Amino acid sequence: MFSNDRVRLRPQTPDDAELDHAIWSDPDTYLVVSDAPFVPKSLDAVKAKIEKETTEPDSGAKFVAFVVETTADATALGTCALFGMDNFNGLAQLGMVLLPVARGHGYGRDALSLLCLYGFRMRNLRRIELSTFATNTGMRKTAEACGFTHEGMQRQRSYNGEGYGDIAIYGLLRGEWNDGGQKPA
Repeated sequence: MFSNDRVRLRPQTPDDAELDHAIWSDPDTYLVVSDAPFVPKSLDAVKAKIEKETTEPDSGAKFVAFVVETTADATALGTCALFGMDNFNGLAQLGMVLLPVARGHGYGRDALSLLCLYGFRMRNLRRIELSTFATNTGMRKTAEACGFTHEGMQRQRSYNGEGYGDIAIYGLLRGEWNDGGQKPA
């Protein structure tokens, strides 16, 4: 769907249930990427959720998710999404989680760039926002490498498993975006 020479974003299928289960069943990862209480789910429940979402898509969805995989051999690396889409104001939130083995290799930067391509070109967004724990230096560096501007901090905003952590807020406007020559595949 959307790709560069290293990664591709593609729609999620029921065959991705194990990937989704691995990501969302890890309590430490869950604390970093979700603001809801951790509730373990079975693999079957995850698969049923994906099957429902893929067989009954919401054409006016305020949420769209992709699997991030390598272009070379289709190895699943994680997931990314645009959510909270506000068509009237032309904005959305961005989220991404990669498997631990995929972190630190530049895949996040590639996936983030492709997700911005989707948001700006295919959803006609004006602004994409990203928020992450202030201590998540990897995501903060990735956001800045993709042109996002650090817009502020929300002190003690979200629970991190040990207390409340600060959240760094980033934004990217369509006029600031550089697609790097990337195009849909």
